[in-house]
Amino acid sequence: MFEIQADLVGTIAGLSTASDMNDLRFLHHAERVAYISLRIGEVLDFHTDQKKELVLSALLHDIGVATTGERLKLADLAPEQEFASLHCKRGYELLKATPIFAPLAQNVLEHHNYYNDGLRLIPAIIHLADRVEHLLKKDIYCLWQIEPITNYLQKEKGRLFHPQVVQAFLELAPIPSFWLDLENETYRSILRSKDELAHTLTLDQLEEIAWMYAILVDSRCPFTAVHSSGVTRIVELLSRNLGINSSKNRLLKVAALLHDIGKLAVPEAIIQHPGKLNDRQMALMKQHTYHTYYLIGSIGQGIEPVQRWAAYHHERLDGSGYPFALKAHELELEARLIAIADVTQAITEDRPYRKGLPKPAVEKILFSEAKEGRLDPDLVSITIDSLNEIMYFQ
Repeated sequence: MFEIQADLVGTIAGLSTASDMNDLRFLHHAERVAYISLRIGEVLDFHTDQKKELVLSALLHDIGVATTGERLKLADLAPEQEFASLHCKRGYELLKATPIFAPLAQNVLEHHNYYNDGLRLIPAIIHLADRVEHLLKKDIYCLWQIEPITNYLQKEKGRLFHPQVVQAFLELAPIPSFWLDLENETYRSILRSKDELAHTLTLDQLEEIAWMYAILVDSRCPFTAVHSSGVTRIVELLSRNLGINSSKNRLLKVAALLHDIGKLAVPEAIIQHPGKLNDRQMALMKQHTYHTYYLIGSIGQGIEPVQRWAAYHHERLDGSGYPFALKAHELELEARLIAIADVTQAITEDRPYRKGLPKPAVEKILFSEAKEGRLDPDLVSITIDSLNEIMYFQ
């Protein structure tokens, strides 16, 4: 029986890094906003449940951002409210559909709202923390930036920002360690080590989170809008046919849902390219499984099997795969299974340069991959025997 010690804050902090990696100017943006928010919440004497809600909402505040271009426009000091609300609404809908995060959805929806008498403290804190994070330049020593940042907040108090939140930040700003935590990335370990923020995930909750990120990954490209869910469906079908026990089957499902999470770190020009990738483009794409490996690894102790099964889906038995060039003896049955499910889903779904392939063509490709020593021949046979059921839902 597998036992995963996955903490909620650590899991979301780790997975949120994926989108930030798309442009290194925004690396760890979500975690930095969460840390600034936490410190403001402490000044305001938030109780434990409020701090948890605040930190999780801050970590997820930009989950609705669709492109790097949108992120760049949102970095403006005062982006147009109508434009800013687009990603807030997308984030709201995504979180509302995820039971563990549904209570946070309203905070994300309102986190770009300007100050008004009815604005609640949590979205107001996230709004200010988000602006401070964008104002704080990483190439200038942090303590030299305190005065211009606080001057700006005081100027906009009562117009853009909640007066109570501005006042709390002004109490925090004179403390050098607050700024040095941000400059030296100490905030990352602080967020993960706060006992009052601890929440160990159940397998059901981990699966909910995996579904949310699968939807997020697939939404980046209209050509593969159901790819992760399709791979997951195939994995579930094949694992049942193989008699894999239910507990391992649940973890396989999580691995299948998260297998492409590393694509969040790949430029959207590559993800949305409407044709076959050339060699240089393919080289950029090959990083996604590398990132999948390390992003899943951040979830917690015991996640290592899921990490391997998900990230090895482009490895091949003959060592010709990527990113680790592993060979047959290094690839478990579960990793081989997700690899075959990924290939099968890819060749049966429509792409802009071709329609999904018919059954005879799918069989031919799978047989060839097995014959050439790339895919597991026994699993290929089981997959081919299941093709009618697999393709029925395509």
